[in-house]
Amino acid sequence: MPRRHSRSMAKRFPLANLPSALPLASVKRIEIDRRAQLFPSGQMKEIRTDIQALRGLAVLLVVLHHAKMPFLPAGYLGVDVFFVISGFLITGLVKAGIERGDFRFSEFYFRRAKRLLPAAYVTFLTAALLAPLFLTSKELSDFAVQMIGAVTFTGNFVLSQQTGYFQGAGDLKPLLHVWSLAIEEQYYLIMPAALVFVPARRWLPLMVGVFAVSLILCAIGGHVKPVTTFYILPTRGWELAIGSIGALIGADSRLYRYARALFFPALLALLAIPFFPFGGNHPGPDALIMCLATIVVILRHYPMRNFGAPVLMLAAIGDFSYSLYLAHWPIFAFANNLWAGEEAGHPPIAVRIVALVLALGLGYLLYRYVETPVRRSNFRFSGNLLAKTLAASLGLILIPSGIAAATPGSADFQHIRRINFGFDRACEFGDRFVSKPECRNSEKPMIMVWGDSFAMHLVPGLAATSGEMGVIQATRANCGPLLGLAPIEKVFRFGYNKNWAEGCIAFNQSVIDYLAHAASIETVVLSSPFSQYVDSASVVDLKKADGAFEIIEPSAESALAGLRRSLDALRSLGKRVVIVAPPPSGGFNVGGCLERLIEGKPFLGAPQDCQIHLDDYHQLKRGVLDFLARAASQLDVKIFRFDAWLCGANSCRTSIDGIFVYRDGGHLSYDGSRLLAQRTDLASTLRSLAR
Repeated sequence: MPRRHSRSMAKRFPLANLPSALPLASVKRIEIDRRAQLFPSGQMKEIRTDIQALRGLAVLLVVLHHAKMPFLPAGYLGVDVFFVISGFLITGLVKAGIERGDFRFSEFYFRRAKRLLPAAYVTFLTAALLAPLFLTSKELSDFAVQMIGAVTFTGNFVLSQQTGYFQGAGDLKPLLHVWSLAIEEQYYLIMPAALVFVPARRWLPLMVGVFAVSLILCAIGGHVKPVTTFYILPTRGWELAIGSIGALIGADSRLYRYARALFFPALLALLAIPFFPFGGNHPGPDALIMCLATIVVILRHYPMRNFGAPVLMLAAIGDFSYSLYLAHWPIFAFANNLWAGEEAGHPPIAVRIVALVLALGLGYLLYRYVETPVRRSNFRFSGNLLAKTLAASLGLILIPSGIAAATPGSADFQHIRRINFGFDRACEFGDRFVSKPECRNSEKPMIMVWGDSFAMHLVPGLAATSGEMGVIQATRANCGPLLGLAPIEKVFRFGYNKNWAEGCIAFNQSVIDYLAHAASIETVVLSSPFSQYVDSASVVDLKKADGAFEIIEPSAESALAGLRRSLDALRSLGKRVVIVAPPPSGGFNVGGCLERLIEGKPFLGAPQDCQIHLDDYHQLKRGVLDFLARAASQLDVKIFRFDAWLCGANSCRTSIDGIFVYRDGGHLSYDGSRLLAQRTDLASTLRSLAR
């Protein structure tokens, strides 16, 4: 490229003029040194420093996100960058092989296995050997299934059944991160065959079609089944397809040159989206823009002379990005298991920084002593090698299964701590409540339980003490019984976006519509933690007034207004109402703490007796307790609390006579719900308090 043209491009694209840019000779020296480390034998290969830098950026986004760094709310978008890079490189490789006439499926998949399996298997084996030290019997059992998914590259299907990626339980699973590798490998199985058996002139229309169909499925699935949509190839394939389309059109196409001239600076800036996400379900608009920005940067193909020190540093990290990605998550997952201080496993910043440094070090060692030597080796595919690989795969599957079988828990904690859905899982309703036989224990129930998961966990106890009164359940997770008000997450984690919030508001209104024709129901029990409406820093509220929606900040005043609307609507129908406060909580995973205490597993961040300190409870729930006190005085409603039966002068019990009262940090277990209900004669007590 002529020097004059390079200077012109440098003015148009400020990346070339970074303040820390090195002299050209220094840049060349660093690049030569880096290539020499990658290929010590002296055999230089084509290394795209810009792509390696994107890899470095992507893995740092993911690792920092998993370290829960507060300045990076959407670091998970790094995986989307990886998908585009993978689609681009693999499609380019297959395309070139077909055009040369020497593409072979066997060689292609052998190279993929040689590149991916050694570092992955070392990681899996290390995690399997460490798992008994950190995981409870329940997590060990889940880990054995995760290993099957990891080895067979079906981990995305396994994990979509075990937990949502953004749910707290996912933070405890050492092989959670293999879902993205599984999606890539599944794409690698399909895409080469498509290029081999489809005429070359149809390649681009085919990939555009794959992109369009997958994107549409993703948009629909994000609203219907967000967890499944996150995990499976049909709804994530569009990201890899963007890379494939880029590889097929190339940087010389007229369309790309026009797009680059018009949009490149803006798209480059949009690589900062992980710091300022749009919110909503993922993958969503921010993922689409991140992917488009990535492919534009790849096709731009910056010349080496334009790189400064920051880009070269990212490229150096990109060199061991695969090993770093493999090594980092088991470290964080084991730390999360060890830390019982939060429901989803959030160790303090000091612990997370130590885990981060350890991940960087181990990731580099894995790259240096496993990934690189195997990649440089000259061994060829053979039947003997295949047999050894299959034996290693089988061994990896059998090790955690054998450990889980050999270390059975002292009790069936998976059953004890199962999610308390109330009558049935079917009683977690969608946008509309309807009376279901499995969600009531009488044809003409006299008591309705209305609320979110903190209403669900009351149902086993109420059903056990209701006698002939009968109970019906009207519940939707995280959707408190406040008319015209619903929570929305500022940054997506659990799927509570604007569409979900509108559905919550519609659900609550449908409960009132149902009660208008339910003459048998006399008493309505409302329950919620209420924290999502009062003092949460991670959500905003969606308020419906005069048929329009507006987003407001959570406050006790707006929550009281929503509760007043619910009480007025119920009383206008002749129903009597009582509110059940959330049980005492201490800011730690009570069920997990008790399980680790009984099994003799180490834990940090929680009282060593797993009891709730009264001062911690009052401090943690001050906002909710004040809100309930105001509701009692201003709205003329009785508040029932379990404190008198659980709490003494200094602490609150979390187990009674060997029974877990709690299944997690705040929800009652099935047995705990029935135990407290029997001791408080809950159904009759609530009926007498209702007004």
